[in-house]
Amino acid sequence: MMAGAWGLEIDKGRIGLCQIRQTSDGLQLKRGASLSPPPELLTPSPTESNVADEEEFASQLRNLVKEVGWRGGPVVLALPDLTCRIGFQDFDELQGTPSETRQLLSWRLKDRLPFPAQEARIDYQALPSQENRSRLLYLVAREAVIAQYETLLAKVGLDPIRVTTRGAALYRLHQFVHISDKRLFLAYGPSSIVLAYAEREIPRLWRTLPWKGLRDPHDGNHHAQKVVREIHETLGYLRDEMKVETPEHLCLIGGSDTSLAESLASAGQLPVCAHHESQDGVPTDLLVPAGAALLQRTWRLGWRSR
Repeated sequence: MMAGAWGLEIDKGRIGLCQIRQTSDGLQLKRGASLSPPPELLTPSPTESNVADEEEFASQLRNLVKEVGWRGGPVVLALPDLTCRIGFQDFDELQGTPSETRQLLSWRLKDRLPFPAQEARIDYQALPSQENRSRLLYLVAREAVIAQYETLLAKVGLDPIRVTTRGAALYRLHQFVHISDKRLFLAYGPSSIVLAYAEREIPRLWRTLPWKGLRDPHDGNHHAQKVVREIHETLGYLRDEMKVETPEHLCLIGGSDTSLAESLASAGQLPVCAHHESQDGVPTDLLVPAGAALLQRTWRLGWRSR
């Protein structure tokens, strides 16, 4: 990453692009900008085309690339969490090529996908074995959904060398900046929240939930209360089903609104570590593309280009 890697975030009402360089002192933000396109331009979905107006979307992307003064090239793309599915799959034994492993995963997941298994794009990474079983962390999405984004990026001179999710990009950024034995990670954004539990930097639980944001004039604090309930259920599952101790803290990342952190802290379920300001010189609106850029060569939760 000597010359700097590029990351791009696309979500409902948000597009962010930045170039970062990894140094001995941390991350260096070289260039970056974000914009807020009309929310109706994109609707995250695992089954249907996400972009309603492709010409307008391409125009927004083109303006963003121009704003940062880039001619285009390789980029790691972070898509809305709701377009993809991340999960775990255990096997008694794994042998064979990566292609054969993907076929086995496809067969295992065929009844859990909201589209035909033969239309899935799947990637995975092996995790440390547990109880003498092989565990894979997988990322799966419908080929046509991902292909629409890749085609639109190509129109403006961008080459998506890897495709991942918003939550995975934020998790990678947090993993780069902070080290902790046991933590519950909460990433929230325009259309989803991700709850992930990790031990010694190894993810063991990953939940993705729809999310409409914190501010709703009709519901007041309803959305924050929903997050508190989801955290309570997650902690119960960790305790009762996974037999793990209470995490050391809850790490909140991905947004600049302090009200959610205040609601979670007042609930008193876990100590809350909230990151609302810049990290390593990366402003809040560019945290996701910065995390995506970190995935160019490391922590392989994302598809490489074909």
